[in-house]
Amino acid sequence: MKQHFKKHVIQWFSAILLVSVGCSKSDSPTNGSSGSGGEGNETKDTDCMIRTISQANSNAGIESALSAFYNSNGDVTRLVVYDSVSKTKQFEANLNYITADSIRIDAYQYLLLDANKRVTCFATKSNLANPTHSDAYMFKYSYNSEGYLATKELFINGSAIANFSTTYNYVDGSLTECVMTAPSAGNLKVLESTLSYDNSLTIKNWIYTFPDATEGNPYTSILNFGKRAVHPLRQVVTRIYNPVNRNLIDTWTTNYGNYKLNKHGYVLSGQATGDLQQGIAAFYGKTNFYYSCQ
Repeated sequence: MKQHFKKHVIQWFSAILLVSVGCSKSDSPTNGSSGSGGEGNETKDTDCMIRTISQANSNAGIESALSAFYNSNGDVTRLVVYDSVSKTKQFEANLNYITADSIRIDAYQYLLLDANKRVTCFATKSNLANPTHSDAYMFKYSYNSEGYLATKELFINGSAIANFSTTYNYVDGSLTECVMTAPSAGNLKVLESTLSYDNSLTIKNWIYTFPDATEGNPYTSILNFGKRAVHPLRQVVTRIYNPVNRNLIDTWTTNYGNYKLNKHGYVLSGQATGDLQQGIAAFYGKTNFYYSCQ
């Protein structure tokens, strides 16, 4: 197996990858065993959303768990990534609903929603450890007439032209291709992914499968970015290009399978092998999925 992270690629992506770090054992989420979903549990045949995504790739315990917390309206109020092995909180975001279409995360980050509660804008910083001396990022999202995410644009420091732009293409409700370019640099291609699915399985309310989610997979795994996949992943191949000379830098190939579904069509577990897809990093190795049902 190749290394999970390609160091030379990470160095290039460091300008647009977001990392939040915190430490608090008392706020650590559980692995979902007390709620609905997950291995050995059955969700109700209602509208259930993912509550916890937990990776269990060794005998040392849950290596990493992304947990979402919901209010009585079904809105996400908190996201936490906790490593039970090292007993550290790796990420935390508290979502405060200021208005029906505005969510404040902290002094430097906020989200805007449309009438369908889909994320349309995400404002953040390039380095949250030193936000006052970091670049300002504005991600803008648009959706097609069928309700799927169609484009994403990243504007850095108020640029009039998007620094990075991704186009998403779908076939029968499944994202099959995404292409990221740099419009501010002559539309040079920087990332291209192709995705295939297990069409023999039909699923409900699973994770999003955006390979380019450089703004942070805790957000793009859980929050509302339009309609979700109707089939589970089979393979993702992502190619990274040098935007200066257009040469291929690296290729990430990941295979997915060994799915376990409950009788209502919710994915309870799956296996990802090969390279880590950084945009879908919440799902790697043996991964369990737990749900919160209204």
